[in-house]
Amino acid sequence: MNNSLVSIIVPCYKQAHLLPETLDSVLKQTYRNWECIIVNDGSPDNTSEVANQYIMKDKRFVLLEQENQGLAMARNNGIKKSQGQYILPLEVQEEIQEQYLFAPL
Repeated sequence: MNNSLVSIIVPCYKQAHLLPETLDSVLKQTYRNWECIIVNDGSPDNTSEVANQYIMKDKRFVLLEQENQGLAMARNNGIKKSQGQYILPLEVQEEIQEQYLFAPL
């Protein structure tokens, strides 16, 4: 079985209220070898506080803070920080099913 690391990149700007649903869906994954990089794109809301709650729950969550640069740059900066062999870009309003990640071939 291949246990390749999957990097999940979640850019966030003014969507802290939706972030828990997305991150909860990541936590429920049956495939366990992942990291989740939450990119706070200079959001004026409590994105960082919400992200830090998840970091305290699970060390696979990582917070990247940056000045507002837009969705594409936030995603690209998250990818640059990632260590995974595979990348999953995930929007804040999205939720993934428990078996969305699986052991890549």
